[in-house]
Amino acid sequence: GEYRYSLGVLSAVEEQTPEAAAALATVRELLPRSLPASAQPKAYAGGMVLVESSSQREQYERAHVMFTKLHWTMDPLATLEKIAANSDALAAMRSFLGSGEEQRHLDFWVEARKVQALQGATRDARRRGVCEDYLGMSGSSAQSMTQDAFDAKAAEAGSSLAVGALARFLRSSAGDVAVARIASPPGPMGDSRSLIWDRYEVPADLTGFVLSFVSFAETFPACIVLSDMAMSGNPMLFVNREFCRVTGFTKAEAQGRNCRFLQGPKTEPSSVAVIQDTLRRGADCFVKITNYRKNGETFQNLLSMRPLHDSNGVYRLCFGVQFEVDGGIDMKQRLSKLSMLLQLLPSEVAVPTMAAAGPRHRKELMPHEQGKSEAEQLALALERPPAVSSSAADMQGSERYADHHDEMLEALGGSMGMAHSAPSMTLPEPSLQILRDLQAAGEGRGRMPSAGDGSWLGALTAAVGELPVAVAITDMTVPGVTVCYCNAAFERLTGYPKSEVEGRNCRFLQGAETEPRVVSKMVRALRKAKELSVRVTNYRKDGRRFTNDLSLTPVRDSSGEYRYSLGVLSAV
Repeated sequence: GEYRYSLGVLSAVEEQTPEAAAALATVRELLPRSLPASAQPKAYAGGMVLVESSSQREQYERAHVMFTKLHWTMDPLATLEKIAANSDALAAMRSFLGSGEEQRHLDFWVEARKVQALQGATRDARRRGVCEDYLGMSGSSAQSMTQDAFDAKAAEAGSSLAVGALARFLRSSAGDVAVARIASPPGPMGDSRSLIWDRYEVPADLTGFVLSFVSFAETFPACIVLSDMAMSGNPMLFVNREFCRVTGFTKAEAQGRNCRFLQGPKTEPSSVAVIQDTLRRGADCFVKITNYRKNGETFQNLLSMRPLHDSNGVYRLCFGVQFEVDGGIDMKQRLSKLSMLLQLLPSEVAVPTMAAAGPRHRKELMPHEQGKSEAEQLALALERPPAVSSSAADMQGSERYADHHDEMLEALGGSMGMAHSAPSMTLPEPSLQILRDLQAAGEGRGRMPSAGDGSWLGALTAAVGELPVAVAITDMTVPGVTVCYCNAAFERLTGYPKSEVEGRNCRFLQGAETEPRVVSKMVRALRKAKELSVRVTNYRKDGRRFTNDLSLTPVRDSSGEYRYSLGVLSAV
């Protein structure tokens, strides 16, 4: 059942005679749709060559060292702490740095940590000595150095080492010494198979490498995917936990598919062109692109891809690392960690066989891609539109991918986007029964339902969570009148995910054409605990306006205290 060939038949319609058209139809009808596998053996083993288990284990252990270093880049200061605490690892890093300024920074930072562990006069005396020995300060200057200023100097030295010298050390063979002395030994090789696409057969000559990589990447705080470039469509054989959190797609939904399902109408044609072009050439890719979460929300993705060739020159896999550009105050620090991670991602993997798994592939680099570090490439991708190769002209235009996101949702059996058919308004009976029980309990006519966590709010959220109508619950005892819960129907209606709704006042739905008089009515009803039904102009996250048929219902407890306001929303 393997997809082997595609047969193309071309004809110039303007030049067709009736006889030519008939001949064309006959040829198309007679073209074979299948073939016996034995009649056309594959030219390459496709990675399914026989490999000794001992060779797979050796590859696994080498990869363990490589990906331990990768893991350490996520917290470089903690990694420096580990190295400083181990004499062999510290000696290896000092030897690697040589006798220059970076080694002096390392020595100062290590001694400064010792000073910070001391107290009183002992600390002061040792601080003066470190300032004289490692900072070249005179006795009087060292005497006047305060502990706060000294700590700031140490922090500056540590940060400098973390973003520069540490990455180079980890990339080197000298860094292997640190891993051997500090890291835990690798566990059983098969433990991480469950993290991979369940229909994927890991090539025997890549088994150790792939299983080691996914075991590390699963818990990385960065979105990481791994695709097989030898399979038709280049599906993702692995996506990690962070990818699922950021995009909203589960492993079962994403694995086995090409990641183009993240593209949609607002995705930039030039960015897609760069992705396609670099993949074809086997070159690193750094591009900013508008992608779509499962719920239809867009986000700015700084995408980095690194093709992986094997030691036989065959193009095998491709790493993808996503970085959400959210403008946060920690963005510079996150970018620095991303740069370190990319520096340590391999571009080649040694395979334990000379039997090639496919044709040899020659990586082609364009002039603007040469001689630039990962940090420089990331900065360029953030600052300006992508440079598109002339070979990518076929990707200019969004028509080819505008519906990829919608197609994915349809394939999953339902839509969470904004431009799809309305969900069924059938009210589930279990939810209605919980609401009836809550009403009876509130009126003293029955017992509390056991749904949810056993609390009144838990039972209520269990009931409305399954309703097809949008519901938001506001805790009136919290300053700011913030939403404490919204259901999935609210997310579908407004386009805002729960994470951007709960904890906020619902005024974020208001916009330029929201009616002030209606808002005043809503405010008065909330203040006075009055029921209210109004129609108000609100705005979805994507900026589209809608008329909201809104009802507000106050809830008091048995002592008479005003506890909650229940909002039910509907687009007219």
